[in-house]
Amino acid sequence: MIREHGLLLTHHDTSDSDFYDVPTPEEVAIYDPTQGPCCTAERFRMDIRGFPKSAWNISAAKVFARSFQEAHAQYRDKAQREVERAWTTHFAYLKNVYQKQTSKARDIEADKQRHRRKERRTQLYYRRMGVAQGCYHLRNNGLAIVKELGIDGMSSDESDHPPGNGIPVYHIRIKQWRSSKITEILRACDALHLRMRYGGDWDALPGAWPHLRIPSLKHSTKAAAPQLPSNFYSLDWLKTLNEFQRDALQPRIEEYNLDVPEQIVRLVLLQLSVKFFY
Repeated sequence: MIREHGLLLTHHDTSDSDFYDVPTPEEVAIYDPTQGPCCTAERFRMDIRGFPKSAWNISAAKVFARSFQEAHAQYRDKAQREVERAWTTHFAYLKNVYQKQTSKARDIEADKQRHRRKERRTQLYYRRMGVAQGCYHLRNNGLAIVKELGIDGMSSDESDHPPGNGIPVYHIRIKQWRSSKITEILRACDALHLRMRYGGDWDALPGAWPHLRIPSLKHSTKAAAPQLPSNFYSLDWLKTLNEFQRDALQPRIEEYNLDVPEQIVRLVLLQLSVKFFY
């Protein structure tokens, strides 16, 4: 009957229903038991995140016990503390349910974040492919380099702002295995995209504004893309590999020219003060 009365007060259909109207940490922190109960039976609020014996939850247990005894005449002769203890035991079960719910919610959000990062890497790859294909000076070598890298060769990033709150800023995760010359080629593609986006005269065309991507101190945890031309990899990073790791990587002997064409440097890179977009 404790469970059923708890469902009634919390307006839940079942014990594993979602928890609503949970007091904030600020409300719990400033609560003073000498000023009265923390809640009412009509608006029953337990601090499901807190300890059973916190000032707030002790007060909530008293509110529950009084409501329970008023609703069930056969228990009015029972000491109120017995009902409070029974509720506190049930509260421990409810807290476990809540912890499982929040853990599941965190897992779902983490999956969504991974999916969004993968989507941004995919968009980045095809955007760079389009830029390299559309630029005479990058059409051969630059396009081949982006193709070789593939989607997994693009740097992942993470946003540092809540959705819908201001301009998105994405912090790039450093790929330690990737050559700095490769990064320069990719930046050239990004700079060209920005120039095209601004119509060559730096006047914004209709559509979404570029997302700012800036380097972070975080390293990517993804494994290096295998079987790439040897000069796609950082020499310093290659020196850290043991025999077995290098054998698994299988870098190819062939090498590409990784120099950014001088025409691209003159056309775009020297005109931009911001280098990290999309």
